[in-house]
Amino acid sequence: MVKLRFSPERLVEASGLDIDVLKEALFRLKCETEELEDAIEVEVNPDRPDMFSVEGIARAVRGLMGLEMGWSPPSGEKTDLTIINEVPPSRPIIMGAVVYSVNVDEEFLHELMQFQEKLHDTIGRKRRKVAIGIHDLSKVRGHRLRYGLVSVEATMRPLGSEKTMTIREVLAHTEQGVKYGNLSLTSLEGRAAHPAILDEEGNVISLPPVINSDITRVEAGTRDLFIDVTGTDPYMVSKVLDVLVSNLLERRHSKLGIVTISQDGTLRESPNMSTKTLDLSSTDVNKVLGTDLTIDEIALSLLKMRFAIGQPVDEKLSVTVPPFRTDVLSTIDLVEDVAIALGYDSPELSPIEPPVVPTGSLMPSSRLVRVSRDIMIGLGFTELMSYLLTSSKLLESLGLATMSIRVKNPVQADLDVLRPSLAPSLLSAMLHNIDKRKPVK
Repeated sequence: MVKLRFSPERLVEASGLDIDVLKEALFRLKCETEELEDAIEVEVNPDRPDMFSVEGIARAVRGLMGLEMGWSPPSGEKTDLTIINEVPPSRPIIMGAVVYSVNVDEEFLHELMQFQEKLHDTIGRKRRKVAIGIHDLSKVRGHRLRYGLVSVEATMRPLGSEKTMTIREVLAHTEQGVKYGNLSLTSLEGRAAHPAILDEEGNVISLPPVINSDITRVEAGTRDLFIDVTGTDPYMVSKVLDVLVSNLLERRHSKLGIVTISQDGTLRESPNMSTKTLDLSSTDVNKVLGTDLTIDEIALSLLKMRFAIGQPVDEKLSVTVPPFRTDVLSTIDLVEDVAIALGYDSPELSPIEPPVVPTGSLMPSSRLVRVSRDIMIGLGFTELMSYLLTSSKLLESLGLATMSIRVKNPVQADLDVLRPSLAPSLLSAMLHNIDKRKPVK
């Protein structure tokens, strides 16, 4: 579970609900709450990153309580901001967006930092897969940003620092540098280099996934935000940006600005704000939940869970999954949301018990393996369980080096390639056990 802390007043203001009603709604959404002295702590399932902020929680609970229902795609205006992606090999993906009229105050700034770090820790896999940079748009100089490798001797003023440092110093002497500095460090023409985002004047404004520059610091009074998301997985980079932007657009008067990504001579727009469409029938729902719901009742439940719904046709619904619902993969997830909207304590829910309780059993192939193992051991053979990795020197001595796949960063020097067959491991075991008392067969 992901633990988040918010001001109770902020949650009440954003949701329009009394604190007790709010806590009950959160419980129905599988969240635990605890009132502290000056805050309320909310535990959210890690598969619901859209609820890592006040705005996301408010959207979910207002839907569940029927105050707002459904979802409509946001409209955006194209900005003149372009990111030129030079595809740094250690972190090749970048996307960006602008959100206007966010109007940051001290309390929201704290919430935004918390939201950013929770996304880093969950979807971002501690920044290994995805990292987020948030900037004051008014402090970004120029309209063409460059994302590529820079030498570690290049300079920047890291966030929170009053002095200019080389990137080498940032990686070695700042808390974030020590913690995340090795994630994307690579080389350029034989020299150490690191991915960076530079403004039109050549200033480093971000060092993904380590730290932003103090040049574009977000602070109380910031009105418009520029967001960059970098990483190694294009799908996850896109979804993190979708979640972040969707929640920021829940703030009053905020508007979306579309950024252009230039890469290898092609232009594309960002963010994607991608949706998916799933077909759901009343039979699908009623079979799992043991209910007798009509298609209109199912549609109402899904609208409360903030999905977009098409007109029912032949007891079937076309359901559009919003870009912020990264947890919805198939129709069974929609069925679960119908149950949540109804309430697990609803008398309408009565799951059908199977007439026969199934028991687990081994697959035929697994039974064959076990029987074969017992027979071989009974005949005096020794079972050997070896690593998938082996030594490149061993493979070279056996003439198998050309068949192997080398590991880029092996933990041990003698385990640096994937074995192409079982023979090297078997021969190595024989070599090391040839003088042992127990015979090896």
